[in-house]
Amino acid sequence: MRFSSLNVKQVVQHLKARVNNRRVGVFLIFLAISAMFWFLTQLEDDYVTRISYPVEYQDMPADKIVVGNLPAHLDLEVKGQGFKLLEYQFSNELNPLILHLNAYNLQSQDQGDSPKYYIVTQSAFTQITQQLSQEVEILNIAPDTLFFEFAEKARKRVPVRPDIDYNFDNQMMLKGKVRLEPDSVNISGPNSVLDTIEVVYTQKRTFDHLKQTVQTNLGLAKAHPQVEYDHNRVKLTIPVEQYTEGEVEKEIVAEHLPDSLILRTFPRSVSITYLVGLSKYERVIPELFKATVDYRQVQQGREHLRVEIKQAPDYLKSYSFAPEEVEYIIEKKP
Repeated sequence: MRFSSLNVKQVVQHLKARVNNRRVGVFLIFLAISAMFWFLTQLEDDYVTRISYPVEYQDMPADKIVVGNLPAHLDLEVKGQGFKLLEYQFSNELNPLILHLNAYNLQSQDQGDSPKYYIVTQSAFTQITQQLSQEVEILNIAPDTLFFEFAEKARKRVPVRPDIDYNFDNQMMLKGKVRLEPDSVNISGPNSVLDTIEVVYTQKRTFDHLKQTVQTNLGLAKAHPQVEYDHNRVKLTIPVEQYTEGEVEKEIVAEHLPDSLILRTFPRSVSITYLVGLSKYERVIPELFKATVDYRQVQQGREHLRVEIKQAPDYLKSYSFAPEEVEYIIEKKP
């Protein structure tokens, strides 16, 4: 087998390219390792940087509430080893700084009916330092002053309403009413906010294919960030029972009929078919229903009168009746 000079040159060039590429790859690996060692060496030095640190406020005056929003973060100028500073810069789980307001002598700026109070953050220096690592030195805290505006805490009682959806399995229905215990709560907060709140709702829940009575605890949805409840959970009861079908006959009576006339319908009664819970089945009697026709339909020249059920027990799941229209005759009283 013979090789041309062109093929030999191509093979040689390919081999040289692979060798050169391998050399470049090795060079880049050593360069990356060197850069990493240099970076790690640099992190052993001390640096100054700023970090945004979460803050929480506790121990507010019992009879007052803060108006407006307080800063959720403090900007700390800190000095420390690079490793430690990187940990603070990139951590998403920093424990918030806790400022106990009862530990400070709140200074006031008297502004009439709405005095403002303030804390110089430098006075919290020791407390903040104790919550940070000893490897980090705090150089400065911003803002240098925290302002508070308090309002008198008002209270009132409002009803609780369930924010729920529910449906039933076959042959099941609601037994009575959905109940909450307690059915109202005491709320507290600024007067201007409480004036806008007339009801508090539970957290949203859905109950599907109910086969039996439900009893569970529900949390209360927050009506406003500045409003507090005397308790945050209520007991929900959804009473459930099986239903059955029943039927009664009810005589039809005429309304708006002159005293001198008699109105006779054909048929004289309607058949009412209903669905009712088993616990109330024995309580359903014809006297609880009222079926009527209106004489004014006669005056309008109608050949058939429309029947209406004017009264039925409110605990029925549903009902229907027949016939919906009847024939009639009018007679004079003797």
